[in-house]
Amino acid sequence: MIEILDLEPDRTVSEAEYRRLLGYPRGKAPGDRAWQLAAWARSWYSAHGRPWLYLREVSVEISAGELVLDGTRFASERIRRHLHDAGADRAVLFAVSAGTECEDEARSLWEAARPDEYFFLEVLGSAMVEHLVAAATSRICTFAAAEGLRATPHFSPGYPGWDVAEQPRLLALLVRGSRQPLPDRLETLPSGMLQPKKSQLGVIGLTRRSGATAPAVPCAACSFSPCPYRRVPYRGERAERLPATMPGA
Repeated sequence: MIEILDLEPDRTVSEAEYRRLLGYPRGKAPGDRAWQLAAWARSWYSAHGRPWLYLREVSVEISAGELVLDGTRFASERIRRHLHDAGADRAVLFAVSAGTECEDEARSLWEAARPDEYFFLEVLGSAMVEHLVAAATSRICTFAAAEGLRATPHFSPGYPGWDVAEQPRLLALLVRGSRQPLPDRLETLPSGMLQPKKSQLGVIGLTRRSGATAPAVPCAACSFSPCPYRRVPYRGERAERLPATMPGA
C-alpha cells in the first residue's frame, strides 16, 4: 500500500501557469512592475515557503448508491459514479498545501496596506497548490504504472457534485489511517473549507482497465512536465509561450 509524505516537493511553478492565474490574457506580457512583483513573490516563497504533499492508498467499495473508502461512507453520487465508471477498485487520497507561511505573510501584507505584494503572493500560493496536485498525480501515475494500473483524474470536495461539507470526513479519513502525522496544521472550518486555504484534498482512483476512455485520463488537466506517462496533451500546452525572464534581465 502506497504512503508518501514529501516535505521537499518540487516548487517550480511554471511561468505560463502563474500568469494564467494572475489573469493575463493569452499573448499579453506583464509590464515591468508586474514582473518585479512576480519575481519578488517567487523569491520570498523560495526563502520562506514550506510546501508539502501526502499520499495514501485506500480500499474502495462501490455498490448501488454507496461509496465506501477505507470503511468511511461518502454520500456524493458524483464521486461514486466517477470511480465506478472508471472501474476503480483502489484509490489514493492526497493532501497538498502551500504551507501556512505563505498565507500568514499574505495576510500581513494586506494589513500593512501593500495590496500589490499581497495579490502576487496570494496568487503564487494558489499556483503552488495546483502544481502540487499535478506533482501528486504524477507520483500516483508512477506507482500505478508499476502495478499495471492506470490513474483516474483527481476529484475533490467542492467540485461539482461533491458537497464541500464532506471535506471534514475526507480529512478525518486521511489522518486516521496515516502512519505519520501531517507536517503542518490542516483543519476544516464549519463551512467545510480548509485552513490554511492554500491546501487541497482529493481522491484519485486506480483502475486495471487498459482501454480507459478520455474521462478516465487525468493528463488533460495535469500540467506536470516532463512526464513519461502522459497519454493526452495537457489542455494548456497550446497557450502561447511568453518570455520567462524579466525584460532587460
